[in-house]
Amino acid sequence: MLLLIFFYNEHMNEAVGKTICKLRKQRGLSQEQLAEIIDSHQVYVSEIEKGKKLPSLTVLLKIACAFDMSLSELAARIEENL
Repeated sequence: MLLLIFFYNEHMNEAVGKTICKLRKQRGLSQEQLAEIIDSHQVYVSEIEKGKKLPSLTVLLKIACAFDMSLSELAARIEENL
């Protein structure tokens, strides 16, 4: 069971990061620009995109707003990458 949870968490982090990176690039934003929009730091955005950090729901909402989409739209995009 623990292995399954680890596997799921690892893939969730990767899916979130991959989705955010793709959407950021589609909108022509740098990591630094996205970080400024969501009131964060470039290093944190980089860690999210690399799958090293999983953002909180609050941060995901800010990211969704930065991409001009709802949180549910962002979640659907992330789910496509799972």
